[in-house]
This record gives sequence, C-alpha cells and structure tokens, in this order.
Amino acid sequence: MVDFNPKVVSKEELRAISAGVNEEELLLFDNHCLNNYYESKVLLEAKEPGSPWVIVRDFKTGEKSEIIDCTSQNWTLALGFANPDVNYAVAEQMSRLTHVKSDTVSPARAKFVNKLSDLSPGRLKGGRVHINNEGGGLAIEAAIKLALIASKGGDHFLTFRGGYHGNTLAMLTASQPFHTITRFRPFGIDFFTRVPQPYCYRCLWKYKDGLNGEKDPQCNLECFDLVEEYLMGLTTRKLAGVLLEPWQAAGGHIPFPPDFLIKLRETCEREKIFIIYDESQTAVWRCGKYFTLTERYEKELGIDVSPDMMCFTKALGGGFPLGAMVASTKIKKRFIGAEDHTTFCNTPIGCTGGLASFMVIERAKLGENCENRGEQITKRLKELQESYSVIGDIRGPGLFIGIELVKDQESREPFTDLMEEMLHEGVRQNIFFGPSMPYLSGSGRMLMRNLIKIKPPLGISNEDADFICDKFESVLKASLNNLKG
Repeated sequence: MVDFNPKVVSKEELRAISAGVNEEELLLFDNHCLNNYYESKVLLEAKEPGSPWVIVRDFKTGEKSEIIDCTSQNWTLALGFANPDVNYAVAEQMSRLTHVKSDTVSPARAKFVNKLSDLSPGRLKGGRVHINNEGGGLAIEAAIKLALIASKGGDHFLTFRGGYHGNTLAMLTASQPFHTITRFRPFGIDFFTRVPQPYCYRCLWKYKDGLNGEKDPQCNLECFDLVEEYLMGLTTRKLAGVLLEPWQAAGGHIPFPPDFLIKLRETCEREKIFIIYDESQTAVWRCGKYFTLTERYEKELGIDVSPDMMCFTKALGGGFPLGAMVASTKIKKRFIGAEDHTTFCNTPIGCTGGLASFMVIERAKLGENCENRGEQITKRLKELQESYSVIGDIRGPGLFIGIELVKDQESREPFTDLMEEMLHEGVRQNIFFGPSMPYLSGSGRMLMRNLIKIKPPLGISNEDADFICDKFESVLKASLNNLKG
C-alpha cells in the first residue's frame, strides 16, 4: 500500500483532526450545530480494529469509557468499528482515486455493480444496478423514478403504516408520518396512499397468536384482502408501484407474512404494478446466512417473492456511504443523464468498501456466525420472557432482533417509558441499544415507541453474545426499578 506523505501540513496536525476533541471545541460545536439531537457520548475510536466495542468520551464530563454497540451505528458497521480489511482496501483506493464524476466508470464501480447484480435474489439476479453515495432514500427515489418511467400511465404509489424509507422531502411522505413534530409539509403528498401493515402481534382482526414474527395459525390474511382493494383500483390515481420493507425495521421489526407477499406478487403481476422492496436494514447478511431476507424465503421456504426492484444501504458500503437499487431486467427502461445523477453518486470509496466487506463476510462465513449468534441471543431472551412479563414479543432472524416491551403480556399495552429508560440505562451500563421510531396520533399524542433493538456487528463472539444478554437483563432490571422510583 502506498504510504501517504503530507506535503503541506504535518502528520501530527493531520492526525489531531480525528485523534480527540477538547472541551472548548465541544462547547463551540454545541453552539454551531444546526441539528439539536446528538448523543451524550462522543465516539473516539475502536477499542481494536473490527471490534464491536468503541471508546467514547462523555460530552459534559470528559470521562472516557468503553461501550459495546448493539446498534452497529444505525445498523451500518456490520464488520465492527474500523475493520482492518475494509480500511486497507479503501486506503489502497484512496491512493489511486478518491472521486470520479457521475458518468465515469472506475474499476470499483464496475466490480461492485457486477457483484451486487450477482448477489441479488430471485428475478433480480443479473439485474441492473443504480448506486448513490447517500443511502436508502435516494435508492428508493431511483426506484420510484424508474417505476414512473416504465409504468403505463401509473403515477401513484402504495405504502404501509410503519414504513420508513428515508428523510428526503419525498421519502418523508412515503414514510410513517410524525404528526406535529415535523414542522413542514413534505413533498409529493398526492402521489402516495398509506394502508395498514400486517402487524401479527397487534392484529387489526384480533387474532391473538401471532408471535415471534409468525402469523396466527387461524389467520385468513384479512389484512391482504384490505390491501388488495387498493391494488385493484381504490386509490385516487392509477398505481405505478407498491413500496414496502418485507420486514419493517424502524417501525418495530414487523414482518410481512410470506403468504401475504405471495398474494401481493400475484395481484401486482396481474395489475401490472411494480413491487419495490426496501431491504436497507435486512440485507447484507443482517438476517443470517443469506444476503437478503428475500433470498432466505427462497432457500428455506421454497417461495420466490422477489420484487421488481430492491433497495439497499446501511452495511452495503462496509461502513462508508453507499446506497443502491437493483431492477429486474424485465424492466427495459434505463436512466438517461437528465433523469438521474448526483455529483458523488459513483463514489469509488463506497464501492471499494462494499466489495471488501462482501469479501470478508463471505470468506469468514460471518453470515453463518450471524445466524448462530442470533439464535443464541434469541434463545436467552425467550428464557427471560418467562420471568419478565414486560417482554411481550421477540422478533427477527439473525442479528436483526427486536424486543417489544409491554405493560403486561395479556393486555399488550405498549410500555414506551420502559424502552426510553432502557436506552439511557444501557449507556450508563456501557451498552448501546437501538429504539423503534414513534407512532403518533394526528394530534401528536404518543401512541407507542416500545421496541428495543439488538443489532450488533455480524462477527460478535459467543462471549460477546452472552455479555449482551447479561447486560440486557441487568439494564431491564435497573430500568424497571428506576421507573418505580
């Protein structure tokens, strides 16, 4: 690897940029930062390269500590902090090129596009790939653009309650709304219709045995019958596509039953409506030994519910910014320059990071490790569920684990305060847990935000998994006591 030798600024000065931050700099930051939300811990460096542990500094006290991260930093660091293989590959790339313009092909772009096309499931295998340097929002907007181009007269999209698809002006509209909190009206409101998602643990048709991500055995998929009415023409304008996360992530780790997805595909094919999957959080081996959740269904259930387009981000770039959309080759249309490009869309850094992470995951069999460690943690959580009535449901394959917290298992009343307290208590006990997003009424009243997430890097050890479970119980106990006090 080429050694970088600065020509203008000293190595010591350049190292200092990332080596730490002092109290004065943090005070100035607090004054200058437009966003008013940030955590109480400043992340400094990996405990060791590729570790799920990170060294942090308290924003106010300056005290340093080590924290194990069960969020993988927004589910992105599948290989832990500062993975050495990925960083080596990216440093090599940086010694050659750091940026190319939108219509340029780099070796990394060509290889990444080919690899993602090959990894994609079902009828997407061998499909056409669009990449960006921002993430899932732009990937989904690319899918929506393509659906508008390829659809014969359709310009409307069906989305689902609890869906989250990004934070651009348009994707805010496609996502679960935050009434009274978002202080502006998002764009494209006339182009989306939202319908209820199939939420088996809280079934609208009052089935009670939808547990652990499975539908009630007595369920007749009435939820699909309702959605089908919209697919068959109930929307105010002709549908071009339907957008969904096959296992909703931010909305509370809520899966669409595979039987629902089968029926959805049958109806959409008949009505010539494109299906767009958002697998931003479930892909890149997050759910176990398969690259996508869709592939898992194909290999384990023997069903092909692959969509017309699939969108990716999070761990896709190996910890570097990257989003992508793969379209089936049955869609003959392709983008021209005026329809889709951004300045940094073909980032060689992100493409290199993504390719390197794929190589590491496949070579080290981290998908299999994710499957095994997920089973280990889930088994322990189910044992805890027998002792703690506030653990209502446990959902998710692999290390895509969500625990729904309730006042009691019979009523299933959401225990939002407990989830919030566990986030804070977790930090006090040196562990990061993740939250679900809030559900709000039209007047802004909190309805629920009661799912806590365990989604650490894919390579965690047996000991890490045991530690996470021990900490979960410790944090749960302490949080319950804190709420009593």
